[in-house]
Amino acid sequence: TSMSPHDVVTMLNDLFSRFDSLVDHYDLNKVKTIGDCYMVTSIPSSDLEHDGCARVCRFALDLMKAVQAFNNTAPQHGHIQIRVGIACGQVVAGVVGTKRFLFDMWGDAVNVAARMEQHGLPGRIQTTKEVV
Repeated sequence: TSMSPHDVVTMLNDLFSRFDSLVDHYDLNKVKTIGDCYMVTSIPSSDLEHDGCARVCRFALDLMKAVQAFNNTAPQHGHIQIRVGIACGQVVAGVVGTKRFLFDMWGDAVNVAARMEQHGLPGRIQTTKEVV
């Protein structure tokens, strides 16, 4: 079915609000959303760094459950499936430029995770061998 732009935004708000709750639950960092893309990282700290990757993986599994619940409670949007890419590595984060500030992250891990998500199978979580 074809959705109006308003309906798409309403649907994404509902779905991403569910994801936001999971970000809080797993003590992760929501970096940004771009269109239908939702980007998170673990939060680097001496106390949490050792299990950051595990928290991201548990988050990804719960994302899949959240999408199933969404599909059960909001069937008017059709059947939604997501693809997830997870990679580990060093990144640089910050704000660049002088207009329309947007926090962002750069690095090979970001690029690899994005490509894994883009080329992954719907309803699946793709990880690098370093994650497993």
